[in-house]
Amino acid sequence: MTIESNSVGENQLAKLKWRSRRGMRELDRAMLAYLDKHFETATNAEQKMFEQLLNEQDPFIFSLLNQRIKDDRYQTIMDKIAATLRD
Repeated sequence: MTIESNSVGENQLAKLKWRSRRGMRELDRAMLAYLDKHFETATNAEQKMFEQLLNEQDPFIFSLLNQRIKDDRYQTIMDKIAATLRD
């Protein structure tokens, strides 16, 4: 049996889901949308970048989400979140 290097265990997903709950409805919706629709199929680098994004302060993430600021490190994730929220 072969396990891909970017496979994610249920325990890790549960922890990420908990960390994705930010206490602000807009952020909860955005972060959980990415986690549910994109995280498992993302590259290892993108998964790590999402985990780094979860370490950021809520005002920073909210500004990224609303495109008030740009940070190239997180742009792929923000693009995927925006596309998911439009659907």
